[in-house]
Amino acid sequence: MKYSTTACLLALSLLLIVPNAAAERPPYNRHTGLLEAPLLGLRKAAERGDRAELGRWAARIGVARLTKALADPDHKLALAALDSVPYLQDRLLMLDAVLVRCDSADAQIGERALRTVGTLLGDADPSLLDQWEVPDEVARHACRVLAAVAGRADRALDVRLAALQSLADANALCAGRQDLAALVTDSSSDIRRAAVLVLSANGARTLATLGQARKDADPGVAAAVGVALCRQQIALRAKSPTARPWRELVLAPNTPAEDAAEMLACLIDSTDPADVKVVEDLRNKGNPLLRDLPGRL
Repeated sequence: MKYSTTACLLALSLLLIVPNAAAERPPYNRHTGLLEAPLLGLRKAAERGDRAELGRWAARIGVARLTKALADPDHKLALAALDSVPYLQDRLLMLDAVLVRCDSADAQIGERALRTVGTLLGDADPSLLDQWEVPDEVARHACRVLAAVAGRADRALDVRLAALQSLADANALCAGRQDLAALVTDSSSDIRRAAVLVLSANGARTLATLGQARKDADPGVAAAVGVALCRQQIALRAKSPTARPWRELVLAPNTPAEDAAEMLACLIDSTDPADVKVVEDLRNKGNPLLRDLPGRL
């Protein structure tokens, strides 16, 4: 029997279309018989970076299926699930599942999980944890995980920095619970700088540790110490009884501009004649660092 070319092409097209149609057919939960939102929609929303769509898909998929997606060997699906967690109303229920991924051998997933933990804890407080029935021990465990990853020299730098950033984001719950003093002498200047800025939120208890980092050879770390001391002085709403390094750091050529701008708030409050002269000179020269502080001059 002979077939026309048209008939052959039609048959071939059907062979290609049927599997694709089956793959795209919405899945049903075999236990409940209910239609389930396909995970493919979550992946596509993550690839587009569409936050609104991520939130909608996460709500439709639900905590139970997102938890499974987090552990999926599919790299892109796991990342999409992590990206969607912050947009869930009941996101705190996923804290444990996200913490498991913080130790992933996949550096990108580990970093994303650490940042997600920071987002979850940064938006929370003890009353919100109680509301969602999240045990305080889970929050304490999350703080320990972040500090442990930050201190591991065998982890990628980006992963360690993500852990420190998350500790800063979760300061209300994590501050003072972990000893980060050793990180101030870490071999990486990026880690030392980040650790100083995290410690700056812990109040007067960290003054001794910050003092150790004050003479750090790296300009970025030394500037971070100045910023930390300035933040503490502003928080205490008091004049510093001891000399602070703000004048030298603001004028140092290698001090990051954002650090110099922040330290100016304390330099302006100083009554030291040398500090007053520096501020006056900067104002006369129209230094751009002063533009963010018009009300203080």
